[in-house]
Amino acid sequence: MRNFIKNISIYVVGYILIRAISFLLLPLYTNTFSTEEFGIYSIVFIFIAFSQFFYSYGMDASLMKFFVKTKDHKIIYSTIFVSLFFTSSFLSFLIWGFSKEISFVLLQNDFSNLFKISSFILFFDSFSFRVLVIHRMENKPYRYLLFTLSNVLITFIGNYYFIITLNTGIVGALYATLLGSIFVFFLSIPYLINRVSINSFSFKTLRSLVFFGFPFLPAIIFQMIIDFSDRQLLVYLTDLNTVGLYSSSYKIASLMLFLISGFRLGWEPFFLKLEKNKSLIISNVSNFFILFLISILLFAILFFKPIIINSYKIFNFTIIGKDFWNSLPIIPILMFGYLFLAFYHLQMPAIFYNNKTAILPLFRFLGAFSNIILNLILIPSWGIYGAAVATTISFALMTIPMYIYTNKLFKINFNWFIIILFMTYTLIIYYINTIYTFNLFLLILFFFIGLTIIIKELKKIYLILLENL
Repeated sequence: MRNFIKNISIYVVGYILIRAISFLLLPLYTNTFSTEEFGIYSIVFIFIAFSQFFYSYGMDASLMKFFVKTKDHKIIYSTIFVSLFFTSSFLSFLIWGFSKEISFVLLQNDFSNLFKISSFILFFDSFSFRVLVIHRMENKPYRYLLFTLSNVLITFIGNYYFIITLNTGIVGALYATLLGSIFVFFLSIPYLINRVSINSFSFKTLRSLVFFGFPFLPAIIFQMIIDFSDRQLLVYLTDLNTVGLYSSSYKIASLMLFLISGFRLGWEPFFLKLEKNKSLIISNVSNFFILFLISILLFAILFFKPIIINSYKIFNFTIIGKDFWNSLPIIPILMFGYLFLAFYHLQMPAIFYNNKTAILPLFRFLGAFSNIILNLILIPSWGIYGAAVATTISFALMTIPMYIYTNKLFKINFNWFIIILFMTYTLIIYYINTIYTFNLFLLILFFFIGLTIIIKELKKIYLILLENL
């Protein structure tokens, strides 16, 4: 149990570091860029994040699955990385060649140089990200942390140098990201040399990998639509200033997403290797994680806004520039939506155990389709609030059918009484907090009252897991 908690904590920290670099740099960006510039930056990096899944085309899931299933790991590694070299080269060439057209579609103006730099970032990341998966499957959490920490440090230093010292603006942010990607790529070369051989490449293995992993690609594309269509539609329906405002608070809310994604890094390899007491262990871990996330939501409702506004007293600058404060109220709305996403990912044992990956695109499609429709309806009337509400509802519309389906394949026993009670309390506090401004004493009091609801349940879960892991 302790070893599992230690390893998954390291994976969470590593994932948060590599994915949250833009979050860590938010004070620099929002105190340096205008709202319009931050809007441009956000759309470009959304494009990079969206494209990364085309570059991987489901190979992460295949690598995890076949690592457990196959003893000859060199064939798996070689097949994946040789195929990635050719596909990544082709995709980066396309992005470079059509950078101007991509810029006009996404930003309605010519920022083609930004997308040319993006093509290089995507190429190098396609290799280094897969190496991170290898570290996870080989159960090397400290090696994983070393790679992610290196990326963060190089990117952070690069941003400071390019933006503050050279005053290169958005281009500097991209160059810093590219520098971090190149550094981790070269750090990965020794591991690739020892594990990859052209002679071990197998078309038969590639066919099996693609057959298993490809159903994840449309599912992930639909997920990316849910995550990012709101900002793209804000470009078309409002302007880049509004995109910048919305994106700054979205970055803060994505703390919840980082926690969910970091948890998955350790959780998916773990439940795939379970041999006994699967239902008991998975049910208790799922309950623990959901209650933990609701605690984070409650903390965000009570403390995020005061911390952001008063952060200048500690740092001599604000976590988010003053020009972006009008969007702070949407943070809890978005984080509430991520709770549904957490429930969605907790259903994955049923999908993996029963090889039902082909059904995933259907549920993601429900979320993506509803997200686009709801954004088109709500943004004209409610602006960034409409975009936040649309995202939250779309996560729910994706997750509820998923839960109904997977519950028949593999039952996870959620403690719905405690979950609903704690969630109801959190929502009541959110409503009251929109009407009244609490002093520090009340903020702390309400937070600890919330924790008392779940302490007994968390202790029970911990003891059960301690006996069975």
